[in-house]
Amino acid sequence: MSAIPALIWLLLQHYLYQRSGIQIPADAVFRYIPYAQDVAQGLNYDLGQDIRYAGYTSVIAGFLKAGLPYGYVVGLQVFLSLAALLLVQRLVAVITNSWLCSLIAALLVATSQDIQQWNFYVLTESIFTSTWVFCTAMLVLCRNRTAWVLGIPLWLFVCLVRPNGIFIIVAAAVYLFAIRFQTSSAVQRRKMLLGVGITAILFFLLLNQLLGPFTLVETYARGEIIYGTAYSNLTPPGSSMYRIEPPSTLQMPPTTASALGKLFLFFWHNPVFFLKLALVKGAVFIAFAKPYFSSAHNLFIFLTVYPCYLLSTQAFKNKRSRAVVVALFSLVGLQTLMVMFTVEDWDCRFMAPILPFIFMLGAIGLKQTVGRHFPAWDRIDSQTD
Repeated sequence: MSAIPALIWLLLQHYLYQRSGIQIPADAVFRYIPYAQDVAQGLNYDLGQDIRYAGYTSVIAGFLKAGLPYGYVVGLQVFLSLAALLLVQRLVAVITNSWLCSLIAALLVATSQDIQQWNFYVLTESIFTSTWVFCTAMLVLCRNRTAWVLGIPLWLFVCLVRPNGIFIIVAAAVYLFAIRFQTSSAVQRRKMLLGVGITAILFFLLLNQLLGPFTLVETYARGEIIYGTAYSNLTPPGSSMYRIEPPSTLQMPPTTASALGKLFLFFWHNPVFFLKLALVKGAVFIAFAKPYFSSAHNLFIFLTVYPCYLLSTQAFKNKRSRAVVVALFSLVGLQTLMVMFTVEDWDCRFMAPILPFIFMLGAIGLKQTVGRHFPAWDRIDSQTD
């Protein structure tokens, strides 16, 4: 029974490859591949904006250096996707002590085209999603310090696949903090909270540097909810479906301000518009279903993602797994905040990295909701006694 998700995953990979083959979109043509060629030719890591994707471009560069076509990059992504699927199944099994919950989570990941389709694109999404799962598995499953030391390159790599890779570091800190906080004295808790405050300041300073090259506030003046719909024939010309009309009194911050400074000043001068724009972006992102998706696609979202949203609210009930649940929620929350402060892409690819964690939270919540009605054979520890 545990092999069923892998078999379904394999069938979906075959279908996706037969349908679309290997895709090399504009981001790869104009950003990743030229950068990878420079790296392959002379380890030329330019320190501009693209350094934030150096992890992924280094992977491409390795295959280019070996004289291998882009199909090998896709092959690696497909292999890592399978490994991530197996780890999702293992993680949920350990967290819930339930064969059924682990099977359900794995089936949701294996059948989600919104996750699996990116395996065949020369884009960061596939490897980024898989490596987030790898780091989570290391965090929850590994108890050996040697394994942690050996895993440091993986954590560094994740942070260089995409700029928001640092979110997994934050989630790890949240997980470790939650575990320690539960068993600490009042004095220790105060010290830990002080440490969190200091760490938050350092995080925002780093975030300010990461956001520096991006045009965040500038997009607010257009009132965009989803980037690219106007250029993808997904909405009628002139449609305001994914756009909020900015007020005539809109004030823009000076171009010389820092990234976070621009955000603060924009909020300070336009609080109502800023909050409206951010909240609508977050709501549209989490809603996930889109009118330009097919009916079958939206139906799959309604039948899989939405129940997981509902069940995830029950995931906190088990004190033993609460630290893991908080860490998973932090990943979903941080990704949502990123979209609220930036903009979602029309193809919803920013949703892919958090879908495995939404499915995991749903499976954990399912165990807390109806797990007492599961048959006795479902308990994993009863199989190993």
